[in-house]
Amino acid sequence: MSHAPERADARANRQRILDAAVQVIAERGGNAEIKDVAERAGVGVGTIYRNFATKDDLFRGVVEETLQRLYAVRDQALALDDPAESVGAYIQGMFEILEQWSPALSAMIAGAFTEEMKSRFMEFTEDRRIEAIFHRGIALGVFRRDLSVELARGLLVSTCDPVVFLALRAAVTREQMADGYTDLILRALRA
Repeated sequence: MSHAPERADARANRQRILDAAVQVIAERGGNAEIKDVAERAGVGVGTIYRNFATKDDLFRGVVEETLQRLYAVRDQALALDDPAESVGAYIQGMFEILEQWSPALSAMIAGAFTEEMKSRFMEFTEDRRIEAIFHRGIALGVFRRDLSVELARGLLVSTCDPVVFLALRAAVTREQMADGYTDLILRALRA
């Protein structure tokens, strides 16, 4: 008898747990309890402990899941040939993640993060690979020759701040925000 269905079921449970944890952390911050996550995920507390030994491990799982999604957006943006399209894809992809995850990220930033978790996010914000988009844009004559790629990276990454996203999200849709930011940033970058 094959064990593949059990593995698929275990993966589905783990994803349900992480999705539920994001919701509970968004509502309760560091006071999120394992039992609340289990109830929201529709699994037993034991199932959570089989996947995550402690609450910190669960929070760490949320961080890692978020980072995987963020790096995937970065990689998709880097894979595009057109540097202007890359900027738009990066912003659009980040905002899609922030739509779901920014309440939890804001709560975690406000105190539920350990120093280790904060440092994992700092690694993402300090990642320089995204600068390839700006180098390519300069080389193609699409972006200004005098463009500081370090500052362009900082502008692009800081545009995707979860706290600012939440504050603006009350007034505009995610799509309006993504389109508006893309327009503003490309106006600053274009040759």
